[in-house]
Amino acid sequence: MKMQIFILGQSSDLAKQELITIIQGQGGKISHIGSNFIIGQSPRHAEELQAMLGGTIKIGNYLGDLRQLEDLTAQTWTEYLRPFLHENKKNNFGFSLYNAPRSAYQTAQRLALATKKILIAEKYKARLVSSRAPELSSVIVSKNDLLQKELLIIKQDQRWLLGLTQTVQDFGKYGERDMGRPARDDRSGMLPPKVAQMMINLAGPNREKNILDPFCGSGTILQEAMLLGYAQIRGTDLSQRAVSDCRQNLEWLQQQFRLETDYSVEPVDARDLNQKIAAASLDLIVSEPFMGDARQLHRQDNIHQLMTVKKELENLYYKTFVQFHTILKNDGRIIFVFPIFNVGGQKISTLAKENLEKIGFKMILPNIKSAGLSAAGNIIYSREHQLVQREITLWQKK
Repeated sequence: MKMQIFILGQSSDLAKQELITIIQGQGGKISHIGSNFIIGQSPRHAEELQAMLGGTIKIGNYLGDLRQLEDLTAQTWTEYLRPFLHENKKNNFGFSLYNAPRSAYQTAQRLALATKKILIAEKYKARLVSSRAPELSSVIVSKNDLLQKELLIIKQDQRWLLGLTQTVQDFGKYGERDMGRPARDDRSGMLPPKVAQMMINLAGPNREKNILDPFCGSGTILQEAMLLGYAQIRGTDLSQRAVSDCRQNLEWLQQQFRLETDYSVEPVDARDLNQKIAAASLDLIVSEPFMGDARQLHRQDNIHQLMTVKKELENLYYKTFVQFHTILKNDGRIIFVFPIFNVGGQKISTLAKENLEKIGFKMILPNIKSAGLSAAGNIIYSREHQLVQREITLWQKK
């Protein structure tokens, strides 16, 4: 297995845990974990791995490291590019610089221009692609045909790590299955497809399992499970409209991507799951539950009022977890979102860990170190200035 560099997206904690879980679950190895990248080895082809990872935006071949950036020469850069150059058409190339000062960008730019001169002297048609930012986006890499021709330069402590981009995240497909699906409900706080994909991957790479989303909404988690190749997919929701939207979206997805996954979606209250689902029949539950009325929450600026919402949600989640314990197989797993409300500089958590453990579950903490984890040690997904953060938890039935 070759050493690879994985460049992570904005939700780096979630992306790290996703990547570590998948690579180690497939028999690969993790060599180094940085702030926004990971170096490791995977038995999977880069293209296959890229398609299944929601949090990794680029995968590159690891070329080695340098003590200082000035040790990189234009001739060496040319040799990195040479196997992928074309004699009779224009050769675009570029670089992305991560975690480095502005002065390093100027050094890299001079090296890139010197590399271009060498290529032109060797009768190649060469064009240096750059952007206003020090790193090239996956969109720029894709549209300018920079695969195998984008040099990744990463500052890590006192070393400079180098890689050559193999794959980038397919931004078009994510947009298609988010904005292109027929049924959308912007008021229900829809989960982004990338985040849904990352959540599912926290359970590991085994796709020979059945999966349930008991708060399926318009079906984002279920559609990502379908694309990841889960054997059997099931969704439930209290809302008849959500059930209808979810069915419509999954039917559309099967037609768009020519899938034949076994799935079912039906109206069921999550507190009554055992009336519809057999005991000890499920391998995995992944869900973002009802997190309070969004319209009401955004008008709340009173801690006491939010404490009432907190108690109502804790009660809902407790009753739901009681059902989970009945319908899950032994050692079955749950990926579940608990909202954290940010009001007046205070964080109000809805995770009642001890109560849920008494039902018969063990909470499994992520194996990454980060200052951004929740008070309970879990990964948080949120955007700047959001009232509600998502605390993403992993549980196993005892």
